[in-house]
Amino acid sequence: MYPFHSRRVEQPTSFDNILTPRGGLIEDIKHDDPLKFSHGLTGVDQEGNYLWVHVLLGCFALLCLGTLILRFFKIGAAHVRHMSSMNGPAQQAYWMHNHNTWWPWLKRHVFYAPFHHKRHNRTFQLSTAIDNGTLPGRFHTIILVVYCMSNVAYCLALPWDRSESASVVAALRGRSGTLAALNLIPTVLFALRNNPLIPLLRVSYDDFNLMHRWAARIVIVESVVHTLAWFFNTKSGGGLQAVADCLRTEPSYAWGMVGTVVFVFILFQAWAPIRHAFYETFLNIHRLVVLLGLIGVYVHIDTHMLPQLSWMQIIFTLWGMEWFFRVVRVVYYNMKFGKMSRITVEAMPGEAVRVTLDLVRPWRPRPGCHVHMYIPKLALWSSHPFSVAWSPTDTPSTPSQLGLPTSEKDIIPLCAPPSSTQISLICRARTGLTRKMYDLAATSPSQTFTTWGGIEGPYGGHHSLDSYGTVLLFAGGVGITHQVMYIQHLVSGFHLRKTATQKILLVWTVPDSECLEWVRPWMDSILRMPERRQCLRVMLFITRPKRSRLESASETVQMLPGRCDTQTILDKEIRERVGAMCVTVCGSGAFADDVRAAVRRRVEVGAVDFIEEAFTY
Repeated sequence: MYPFHSRRVEQPTSFDNILTPRGGLIEDIKHDDPLKFSHGLTGVDQEGNYLWVHVLLGCFALLCLGTLILRFFKIGAAHVRHMSSMNGPAQQAYWMHNHNTWWPWLKRHVFYAPFHHKRHNRTFQLSTAIDNGTLPGRFHTIILVVYCMSNVAYCLALPWDRSESASVVAALRGRSGTLAALNLIPTVLFALRNNPLIPLLRVSYDDFNLMHRWAARIVIVESVVHTLAWFFNTKSGGGLQAVADCLRTEPSYAWGMVGTVVFVFILFQAWAPIRHAFYETFLNIHRLVVLLGLIGVYVHIDTHMLPQLSWMQIIFTLWGMEWFFRVVRVVYYNMKFGKMSRITVEAMPGEAVRVTLDLVRPWRPRPGCHVHMYIPKLALWSSHPFSVAWSPTDTPSTPSQLGLPTSEKDIIPLCAPPSSTQISLICRARTGLTRKMYDLAATSPSQTFTTWGGIEGPYGGHHSLDSYGTVLLFAGGVGITHQVMYIQHLVSGFHLRKTATQKILLVWTVPDSECLEWVRPWMDSILRMPERRQCLRVMLFITRPKRSRLESASETVQMLPGRCDTQTILDKEIRERVGAMCVTVCGSGAFADDVRAAVRRRVEVGAVDFIEEAFTY
């Protein structure tokens, strides 16, 4: 039986009622005519199809299970480390060191390693206007190679001993079509923002988006092979006229051809230079043509009453649920009794804007999360992802402010996570929506404008840094937005003795000192937090300073000219670390690759973990 079985068509034993494209009965076709292998399940290796479908599903299940076990192991180890390290630095000596050799080796050579040398998120620029994308990491490359090669092997595992070549081609038609339909499920699932595997496995949307693109390419290739196999046998049996008659008189073949043509169009339309150069236009067109392609495949399968129909129903169910949850999120947080969320956009130095969203309902922010923002005034239905830079809460930050609860109603708010009705973002002007926001704000009175809009989220933010004794946060330019809430959370946790973190270092690289205005009010708030000086240091690197000499605010807040030497900074912090160490980075691809390379050289020296945040859509 096929998994997800709904309807199964047995291989026909007689051909009395199956019409040929030329209107006659297939019994009139000679037994050695290839045309009989162009229709239905004649010549299709159903048993082999069943076998390789189950093998492919088993491989997906094993990969998910292995990832889940690894995540549980890391979560459990982090929890034990957190609980045992909260009494102070003296309790963290054990966690400073690696206690085996194989795990650091895997981190250096597999999990943290780029495909080759050090280039990973630095894009391949064919010119200033043509961006050819990035290279996958070594671990991702291993998965993708195995995935692609296994599909090739499954397609070639055919009954080659058959006497008629047309029968072998028919088996290839069935195999490639079956695998294409099956691979459509992960292709669609991995593209969803509300993919349930993201919170379950704690794998980033970026990683799933990479898998989505390669699964789509496999579907396209298998769809083309499926169509060519049908074309070969049909043309061999009746010439091009038979092919034309099939497409003209049989809706199943016509819609199947629509699906194949649309998929081939998507292959070129989603090419990295086109996707990155016109992302908003690409995304809107992409959704429409994907829907048309899926409808074509659905009609093709449904008309022939093939067992893969249940797979298509799963695909449309997943896509429908995705849009349902997205609409629910947007409506819940942004609409209430006729009121809409308000968005204030303020032009900032360095061609950036500070965006403040006042929501109609409170939400619960978490460090490292991001949202998709809608501004219909500038982009009718498009949404864009941005890291949440700040979200003020009313929860007291010191024990003295908490007081003693006098009733059960007082206890509940103290136990619940803090909530907020305001979100702040920093957006650097590039093209599309961000450029429109900056240009409109820069030309508005007081360089600020207000409109209505909304957010969708929060997404991401699955990484907790609470169990690390030392945290080193690198930010490049607007990448500071990903780090600010982590800093606020860790400093507050240090003061309240809720985290293991004893040392926090922020390294922020910006073109000029005017860019510091982007986060000045939030950083001022952090710098005034209790016991901040005992745990937090800040190093600001100005790459194009307007003055020859920069003055540092204090010993804990330094302003330095030039670019930061990531390896030197990292080596110093490793020598002086407390407990386990985590290094995070958010910035340009080249900057992130430098930090990754520096960490890889030292993961075998001590217990050092690496986390990168990148929107590589």
